Amino acid sequence: MGFSDLDALLTNEIAAEKLKGCSIFVQKGNKTLFQKSYGSDKEDSIYKIYSMSKPITSVAIMILFERGLLTLQEPVSNYLPAYKNMKVVTPNGIEEAKNQITIKHLLDMTSGLCYPGETTLSERIMQDLQHKMLGQVAAGKKLKTVEICNILAQTPLEFEPGTSWKYGFSADVLGAVVEVISGMTYGDFLKKEIFTPLEMFDTDFLVPKEKLPRLAKMYSRNPKTGKCETPTPEKIHWLGLDEPSKAPNIESGGGGLYSTIKDYSNFARMLCNGGTFINSKGEKVKILSKKTVNFMTKPNVSEMQKTSKYLINMDGYEYGNLLRIMTDLAKANSNGSLGEFGWDGLPGNYFMVDPEENLILVFLQHVAEGPDWILRNKYRQIVYSSLED
Repeated sequence: MGFSDLDALLTNEIAAEKLKGCSIFVQKGNKTLFQKSYGSDKEDSIYKIYSMSKPITSVAIMILFERGLLTLQEPVSNYLPAYKNMKVVTPNGIEEAKNQITIKHLLDMTSGLCYPGETTLSERIMQDLQHKMLGQVAAGKKLKTVEICNILAQTPLEFEPGTSWKYGFSADVLGAVVEVISGMTYGDFLKKEIFTPLEMFDTDFLVPKEKLPRLAKMYSRNPKTGKCETPTPEKIHWLGLDEPSKAPNIESGGGGLYSTIKDYSNFARMLCNGGTFINSKGEKVKILSKKTVNFMTKPNVSEMQKTSKYLINMDGYEYGNLLRIMTDLAKANSNGSLGEFGWDGLPGNYFMVDPEENLILVFLQHVAEGPDWILRNKYRQIVYSSLED
C-alpha cells in the first residue's frame, strides 16, 4: 500500500511506453514523502513548464500589489496605453468595447483576450497577427515583451471585459505590466524577486548551452498505440523547442519558463507556507504575506464566468488569479481537500498545493499531446490515500 503503489503506477507507465520519462515530488510539511524520476528523465532534468509559468506570474503581480505599485481594479491601459480603446466582437460585428480591461480581468482570464485559433473571429485575427509577427522576427526584426503585448491589443476581444471567461494571452500581458512598473525585463524581475530567493537556480526563459544535456527529451504519443515516440521536427517547432538556449523574443508570463522538479517544488512550498520559504541555510525568506496568498488562492469568477469554462478535467474546480481552486470534491470525484489549488502545463506538467494537509505535489513530463487524465487522477488518488500510512 501507499507510495509503493505510486512507484508501481509510474514504473508500469514507463514499461508500457505510455511515458518515456517523468519526475514526481510529494512533500508534507518539511518531510519528503516521495521523490523519483523515471525512464529517460533524471532528478535534475530541465522541463519546459509552459502554462505552469502562469502561477509564477500571479505571484509577480501580487508582489507589486503588496508594495502599492498597482491596484487590481485599475485599467491595464495605465501601463500599456495600447489597451485603452479596445474593440470587441459582438453579434452586430466589431464594435468599441464599453469597458476597459483591468489587472483583475487579466488575472482571472476574463479580459476577452484569446489565444490564436480557428474557432472564433477573435482567434482567427489573433492567429493572423501572430503569423505576421513571426514573419517579422524571421526577417530579422527584434520584438520585445512590451512591444509584442501592445501588438496583441490590435485583436478585438472575444467578449466585453468581465462578462465571460476564456483562456488566452492575459498572463503574457501581465508580464509586460511588470516590466513597465519595475523598469526591468520580466526575466530579471523574476530572478530578483522570486527565483533567487527561492533557490530556483535552473528556472529561466531559456536553457543555457552548458545545461542543454539536462533538458528532458520531448516525446509524442502515437494516437493508435498510445505509446510515446520521437516527435516530428514540425511538432518540435510548434512546441517552441527549436532553439531552447536562444533568448526568446517575448518572456512569456503565460508559458515561457523552463524549470526542474526541485525548483518548482520550492515555489509550491512557498505558497503552501503562506508566502514564506526556508532556504538551504535555514533562513526564512518571505515572498508574499499570508493574507495575500490567502486572497490569491480563492476563486473569483462569477456564475456567468463559471459556465464559460472550457478546460478539460476542471469539474469541481473554480478559477482565480491564474489558478484552479477545488470547491466541490464530489464533482471532482476526489479524495482530496477543499481549497487545494494549482495549475498544469501543456506537455502534462502538473502541480497542486493543499494547505489543509500542508501538502505539495509536482509532476513533470514532456509529452507533446499533453497529460493522460486517467493517470493524473490515479496518482492524485494514491497520494491522498497514502497520507495516513
